[in-house]
Amino acid sequence: MNKKYIFAAIAGVSLLFSSCTGDLDVKPLDPNVMTAEKAYASSDDAYLKGLLKIYSVWAMSGQDGDGSSDISGLDPGNCQLMRCWWNLNEVPTDEAKNAWGDLWVKAVNFIAWNTVQNEAIEGAYQRSMFIIALANEYIRQVGESSIAEKNQYIAEARFCRALAYSVLLDLFRNPPFITENNFSVAPAPIGNAANRTNPELFNWIIKELNECETDLPAARQGVYGRADQGAAEFLKARLFLNAEVYAGENHYTDCITACKNVISGGYSLADNYADLFLADNDQTCKNEIIFPIVFNGAETATWGGMTFLIMASVSGEESDLKTFKGVNSGWDGMRPTGQFVDIFEFDDEANPTPESIKDERGMFDNTNRSLHITTDPNGTFKTEGWEVLKFRNVTSTGTINTDAWPDTDFPMFRLADVYLMYAEAILRGGAGGEKGTALGYINNLRNRGYHSAFGNIAENDLTLDFILNERARELYWEGVRRTDLIRFSKFVKGYNWDFKGGVATGVDVDDRFLVYPIPTTDLTVNGNLVQNPGYDAAADAEETTE
Repeated sequence: MNKKYIFAAIAGVSLLFSSCTGDLDVKPLDPNVMTAEKAYASSDDAYLKGLLKIYSVWAMSGQDGDGSSDISGLDPGNCQLMRCWWNLNEVPTDEAKNAWGDLWVKAVNFIAWNTVQNEAIEGAYQRSMFIIALANEYIRQVGESSIAEKNQYIAEARFCRALAYSVLLDLFRNPPFITENNFSVAPAPIGNAANRTNPELFNWIIKELNECETDLPAARQGVYGRADQGAAEFLKARLFLNAEVYAGENHYTDCITACKNVISGGYSLADNYADLFLADNDQTCKNEIIFPIVFNGAETATWGGMTFLIMASVSGEESDLKTFKGVNSGWDGMRPTGQFVDIFEFDDEANPTPESIKDERGMFDNTNRSLHITTDPNGTFKTEGWEVLKFRNVTSTGTINTDAWPDTDFPMFRLADVYLMYAEAILRGGAGGEKGTALGYINNLRNRGYHSAFGNIAENDLTLDFILNERARELYWEGVRRTDLIRFSKFVKGYNWDFKGGVATGVDVDDRFLVYPIPTTDLTVNGNLVQNPGYDAAADAEETTE
């Protein structure tokens, strides 16, 4: 099954799902929309369409092109799931700052959000909950069927639900919890809102992944873009690595085990780092990409997703970056801070330029730009902060897609991250692995970046501080930086960057910003929810009007 088929297959799925207001309600708003029961009864193929609809929420806000949204009140472009998730995980950090005047921007740029409605927070929360709602209904419907693929389809839906819950755990820590067994009641969270850990939800996700994994295809034996056992093991590894943050528990040995399970699945690094982020990465890099968010220009018309990530990173002045509909244009949106760029090695450290970066993973443009952002980031894209040229709608052979939306897939899980997680878990005291093996994995990544052994490190160089920086060099703009900084206790305090806390040189911020507030739109309809500590709606409203 190729990418085009995956999205063409859900064209009729509007018969199955339509969202309305209320916590996790997926009953049709339109009386002309067929109920799930009738739609599934129409053909066995409808079950595949329903499953692919769940996957598609990461890439598409709605089913009728770039102006459609499955959830009323959420802008289909600005509030597309991947776009909101990426903004919440990158823009508060040293890896990205936004130059636009949108209402959400300053709050997220400066780590100064509150309970006043913020479309980035709202989009990530509501669309993650929408995946859970779709999965719950789907599991219930497929469970009553007799189709041959029943067990695998249910396992894939459970994986999608577990992934959505892992996003909510990471961002909000204490979301409402509901499954196919209690979807008709107002859900209460699993966990204690009095602290910033949630061991109950963490353990439920791990249990869910363990249970569904046996019915998933073996690693690399399923359909590209859908979950297999490698994806399940990767998600477990990421959860285990962050278990002290999420659950107050040490699971580094479990992380090593999960990483070894992924590595034994036959994955291999792509030959060229840059190919991982180009329009044919589904062909050239599928041995490294474990689980992507799939985009196909002919089928996934959206102002979010990869359209956003590619276009927001450039100004349009680059002669070889025709990235969208044949227009040599950009959105003048995102660029990194100087502190992040400084993580790379330069031939001349006193005069850093993109051309003098020793590591080819550093893909930037500094034409007429300062390295650091020294004035308010709003409106300064073309003069302050280098451009990131990592994601492009160009193939590895140089073919530019000029007639459609981007074909580039987002590599949400990939082998390089597994190597880095394995090494970090060993350094944090996990058992079952070898430091020498970890060193080999890290040097494999650096060999690819430097195209030689010049960048190799010795065992004594392999420290936690090194790993944090190496994760930034390898995984920047892939949606993990906020989580990494929190795990290393460097997000709210201990490390500052341009305009952290709204101050040019950067300042420490309050611990409440380790998690985002539960949106008031959900608190008002579900009396079982409790706001995260430190967020007071009345005080926030007063502050906003000053």
